[in-house]
Amino acid sequence: MANQATRWRVGLEAVVAFGAGALWYAVGAVLLGGVLPHGAASVIAVLVLDVAVVLAVTRYWGIGYAVTIGIASVVALDWHYIPPTHTLALPDPRNSVALTAYLVTGVLLGLLAVLARRRAEVSEDARHLLADEQDALRRVATSVAEETAPMDVFASVTEEVGRLLALDLATLWRFEDDDTATVVGAWSAAPSDLRVGTRLRIEGDNVLVAVRRGSGPARADRPGTDGGQVGERLRTAGVRSSVGTPLLVDGRLWGVMVAASRSGEPIAPHTESRLREFTSLAATAVANAEAREELAASRARVVAAADRGRRDIERDLHDGVQQRLVALGLDLRVAEDLAVSGSEELLPTLTTLREGLVASLEELREIAHGIHPAVLSDGGLRPALANLARRSPVPVELEIDGVGRLPEQLEVGAYYVASEALANVIKHADATQVRVRVATEGPTVRLEVADDGVGGADPGKGSGLLGLVDRVHALGGSLEVHSPPGVGTSLTIVLPVGDVADTGTT
Repeated sequence: MANQATRWRVGLEAVVAFGAGALWYAVGAVLLGGVLPHGAASVIAVLVLDVAVVLAVTRYWGIGYAVTIGIASVVALDWHYIPPTHTLALPDPRNSVALTAYLVTGVLLGLLAVLARRRAEVSEDARHLLADEQDALRRVATSVAEETAPMDVFASVTEEVGRLLALDLATLWRFEDDDTATVVGAWSAAPSDLRVGTRLRIEGDNVLVAVRRGSGPARADRPGTDGGQVGERLRTAGVRSSVGTPLLVDGRLWGVMVAASRSGEPIAPHTESRLREFTSLAATAVANAEAREELAASRARVVAAADRGRRDIERDLHDGVQQRLVALGLDLRVAEDLAVSGSEELLPTLTTLREGLVASLEELREIAHGIHPAVLSDGGLRPALANLARRSPVPVELEIDGVGRLPEQLEVGAYYVASEALANVIKHADATQVRVRVATEGPTVRLEVADDGVGGADPGKGSGLLGLVDRVHALGGSLEVHSPPGVGTSLTIVLPVGDVADTGTT
């Protein structure tokens, strides 16, 4: 239908161009053959007029008409000025055929010029469109490479697609396990109730159903009569046609990108292939996010397993070996009391054995405390850190502000972060004082450990800070190191946690 209309339009333009050329030939013939005197001045005046008319026609009508009028001007000049000249009269049949041939040639040349120009314009438009598409893809790819949150990437993808393809509505849907789909990204040229978080049942006849059923692109060039909840929302938004492209993550169907138009004309062909590039980037963002979540969960499981192992060892030492050593110490004390006073060698030996046993018991308690202090489980982070500060050979200024009992995993993690940070200070910093501050800040716990040592600590060079970095990241937190040489080292650790009630300041 569109091609037929184009052919009719081209034919009409050819007829109009032919008539314009014939009319301008008549004007030139009248001027040169009858009105103006025969001479160079008249020819120059007509040439100037021809040039002005051709330029004006080119500017306002187009080059197709200008070519025909230009050829008509040349024919008029040839016939009425260059010998042998013709009189001002209607051309005879032979000259009429020649004039018609000239004008038809002008029309054809004009059409060819118009076609070439239109092709050049189409090529230039395509080049600009490709450049715009590459710019949009580059912006989204940069966002994905920067590990931006998936929801932000989805918002960027839908907006870029909507603006690039001149759509009325662009949405990104995630398929759920209960035969529903959730909008995770949305852009609309006009207000729409299809917002992020909208969850609808997948049913009826619409592009979501078609994509989910076939795992390939689908389009609906007119509204269906039974579109289900999704189709009803699209009709409410004024959508007349839509295209859906699947979003595949590691080979599985994760969701669908839907491009929609309120125009009566169907969405342009090849839209599906253009959407595919954007859905691929969105899929990469989803895959990256899932990989990061799995890595974080895996690291958290490893840390939790290590913490459980420490608690089990501490419990086994306390309930087993420590208790047996205590019993042996008591037995030796009884043996000392029962020793015969005349046994000069036996009593000192028993005393030495008991003292050695007591020293071993204390050393074992120290080891057990280092593995997992019982005070941490019984009293929480506050008394555990206070005990850690008392036992440090480097003076520790401890400040705990607004921290009560926290989730067990967080308490254990924060304690060992502080413990390992103090151990690094003792081993490497050559410090005279350490400041430890713990405070709750909304949904996070902030831990600061600062010393006045030699500084120059760098986690990237294999220092003892690597273990801290791994533990903090496993808890979903962040660690910032500031350690200029000669000034000391400052660690700032932020760990996520739910809001904690203030319990005072220590």
